[in-house]
Amino acid sequence: MKILEGYYVKVNGDIYAVKGVLHPAGKIIAIPIYVQMLDGRYYRIRSLGEAFRRLEKNKPQYIVKLDFTGQPTPVIPLDDIQEVYNPLEFNHADTEAGRDALTLKDIIEHSANIKVGVSGSILLGLDDPSSDIDLVVYGLESGERFIEVLKELRTKNVTKPVYTLDWLIETRMDSELSPEEWLKLESRKLLTGVFKNRLYTSKIVPLLDDYWEDLSQIVREIGRAKILCRVVDSRLGKTTPNLYYVEALNLVEGDNRAQYVSQIMSMRSRFAEVASSGDIVEVDGRLEEVRCQDKKIYRIFIGNNKRDKLIPVTKYQQL
Repeated sequence: MKILEGYYVKVNGDIYAVKGVLHPAGKIIAIPIYVQMLDGRYYRIRSLGEAFRRLEKNKPQYIVKLDFTGQPTPVIPLDDIQEVYNPLEFNHADTEAGRDALTLKDIIEHSANIKVGVSGSILLGLDDPSSDIDLVVYGLESGERFIEVLKELRTKNVTKPVYTLDWLIETRMDSELSPEEWLKLESRKLLTGVFKNRLYTSKIVPLLDDYWEDLSQIVREIGRAKILCRVVDSRLGKTTPNLYYVEALNLVEGDNRAQYVSQIMSMRSRFAEVASSGDIVEVDGRLEEVRCQDKKIYRIFIGNNKRDKLIPVTKYQQL
């Protein structure tokens, strides 16, 4: 399998998180997340903005505008990679957090008959007693079984919904939504929860054959837009990257072309499992035109701006 979301790579001593599924030839899209200090310890980068600022200052050659993203994108030459951290290869733990991760991983693998990876600080050996568990599953078919087992574990109270604000205060500083608003969204999810009094988060990452974008596509930013829309298909909304097919109902702010939006997309797991088919949602993000071969669609991309949001308003049946 190729290097995908959930993997990490070491470049000049720093550790980068691999983002997404599509990568230019000979390169990968990744952002710095742990920076090695002079004493050998690592400093954790807490926001996408901080990661870009560090690249602009220290590695400006890594930031390239790509046609298929339509944005300046951090791309790392494969030749610059010193080490690859594969979440599917994590199978031994010497820490409390690591042992909890392996326990949850083993429960799910045994029940679902799938491979589950352990990502994040535990994979990198940088966890501490309060670290959360980061799980990753690859492929839509495995993802469906993964969700079913998470549902069973929640029903049996093996896992519980998220109920504390602490981690949201720390991880959502780059969002204008309050931690309380984020908690309402996260507490509904199966992909996020609590296991043995430890937070877990998880990603279902599409394989290339499952993925909806193409390296040949050309994306053009139009501006910001806020619309009210109905989710017509949320099957890819549980993955990271995630995609919701929608029907625009009302243009609240922005260019008139936003009334033709048919997709909401994000590269960030925080927007996975936010809405279901039939939900009416308010989305505020970057309006884009996407051309591929002879097709053109409009979408709203969320996750790279503090103002970006995706909020379920009500069920369509209740309107």
